[in-house]
Amino acid sequence: MDNNKIKISSLQLGILIVVTIMGVGILAVPRIVVQDVGSDGWLLILIGGGFSLIATMIIHALGSRFPNKQFFDYTTELIGKPLASIVVIVYTLYFIPICAFIIRIFGEVLKMYLLPRTPIEVIIITFLLALAYLIRQGLEAIVRFYEIMLFLMIIPFLLSLLAGTYKVDYTNLLPVFQSSPLDMMKSSLQLFLSFLGFESALLFIPYVADHKNTKKSMIIAISFVTVIYLFTTMLVISTFGVDETGQLIWPLMSYVKAIEVPGSFIEQLEGIIMTIWVFFAYTTSSTLYFSGSITLSKLTGVKDYRVYVMLILPIIYILALLPGNIAEVYDWDSRVSIYLGATVAFIIPLLLLVVSILRKKGEKTHG
Repeated sequence: MDNNKIKISSLQLGILIVVTIMGVGILAVPRIVVQDVGSDGWLLILIGGGFSLIATMIIHALGSRFPNKQFFDYTTELIGKPLASIVVIVYTLYFIPICAFIIRIFGEVLKMYLLPRTPIEVIIITFLLALAYLIRQGLEAIVRFYEIMLFLMIIPFLLSLLAGTYKVDYTNLLPVFQSSPLDMMKSSLQLFLSFLGFESALLFIPYVADHKNTKKSMIIAISFVTVIYLFTTMLVISTFGVDETGQLIWPLMSYVKAIEVPGSFIEQLEGIIMTIWVFFAYTTSSTLYFSGSITLSKLTGVKDYRVYVMLILPIIYILALLPGNIAEVYDWDSRVSIYLGATVAFIIPLLLLVVSILRKKGEKTHG
């Protein structure tokens, strides 16, 4: 992609971050936060959001020093081509497997709640082809699609959640501050992985036309996701309590399934939420798939990333089907996220930022 021709706005970058983070993670966040720290779990959302905000600001500071250069180009300038190639390989090895695992979780959820008789292989390949079609249209088409989908997803999603508030018991959120600060910090690092997705901004900051507003858009995006996660988690814990929430695979889906709308004019609220969630999974997977195609094209020197869109499709398909069951999917996903997620979202951007400052490379950070 040519960043001299392709431009997006800072608002579109913020929307891209929001819809990328809020994928399949939102289904399991309530369970993740209560498993280690019980009723203090919902407080972890604030700490995890804080960590994500810090990491996002590091990415912004790095990208802003090279506003007109792509990630691979300024990484090569900072640490040389051999090391830059290794860095890009790490990002590729992160984007593609994570995309595959998200698609597998998507397939499992869809099969369980909407398409029980459809083979998961059919669900996954159909989803992949739909992803490939959007990605081949390019960055501008993708972010325009995200703009439309954000409002179509968020508003019905929040209204559906509010429909279940008649049965919540907010005393289930108490007591708080029962866990040690050390346990809270350890668990918040685990939750930090549920915010992953913002690191893809490294690839897209060079395409932002109004750089001065990029920082504000990124802060708003992370804050928005934090509020949505907090709202969702508090509702689920208030409804099921800590013990039951910790035992559910996808507590959010259980919450929606238990909603009974007064008057019964909507009998299948679960189906509505599932439809909305399909778009959440679609936007998250699109960004990761797109990012994997871009990093591969940079690594191999192929100018048109679309060459790799179809080439890596079978790889993602095979990776998605490798885990034997949903427990293995989450186990593999956690391993990749723990070992590579923190590396690509925090460690590498921080090291590159330090090198750029010490070597006085790039422009003075602004915005």
